[in-house]
Amino acid sequence: MSETFADRVKELGLPLEQIIVIGSGILDQLGIRRAEDVDIAASSELIKKLSKDYGDWTRKLDGNQRPYFVKTDGSAELWDGWEFDGQVVGYDDLLSHSVVYDNVRFVNLEFLRRWKNWRGREKDIRDVELIDEWRVRNE
Repeated sequence: MSETFADRVKELGLPLEQIIVIGSGILDQLGIRRAEDVDIAASSELIKKLSKDYGDWTRKLDGNQRPYFVKTDGSAELWDGWEFDGQVVGYDDLLSHSVVYDNVRFVNLEFLRRWKNWRGREKDIRDVELIDEWRVRNE
């Protein structure tokens, strides 16, 4: 049995009830395409905990001086939310745009598709095409 993306998330040892997989993780979970790293939005409670004890996470600042955490092996990033259309959509707001697979919460395909359309990079446009193709086959 092969490892699912949800299995990779569980291996991080984070409290599953306080995280949402953002980015392309759901594409991997659904077999649409492989996602190389794990991007996570975390509850304010978990962010506070990591801010006091980084453990095997490194605290960094993005270009807007917004803090986030990177797993020391580079396999995962953890944020307080997800930037969309120039604003940060926080963990609590992302909950209403999420779905659970194998006890791990992911942003849903519709939200991811809208985000990728907004980003508009070549790889994002390709992902939108892959999402649309998957939906035709599976919904």
